[in-house]
Amino acid sequence: MTDQGRKSSGEFESKVTDEDVLAVLEDAETPVLTAGLVAEELPVTSKAVYYRLRNLHDEGRVGQLEVGARAVVWWSTDESE
Repeated sequence: MTDQGRKSSGEFESKVTDEDVLAVLEDAETPVLTAGLVAEELPVTSKAVYYRLRNLHDEGRVGQLEVGARAVVWWSTDESE
């Protein structure tokens, strides 16, 4: 994981990488996780993890399934390897 700092443009750099998020999914003892469960393993909020997971899903690197009105579960796909 990287330390949070500012880029030359003044924006904050992310505390975690896509690979950090994928590692949590791949190392999980369960087949799926919520963004909140992923965030418990990383130094970022569940909202930040959710946005990163959405981007990873758009890239085909994680799968997602809505399991309730506001509940989404995520998993690592074989395409990420």
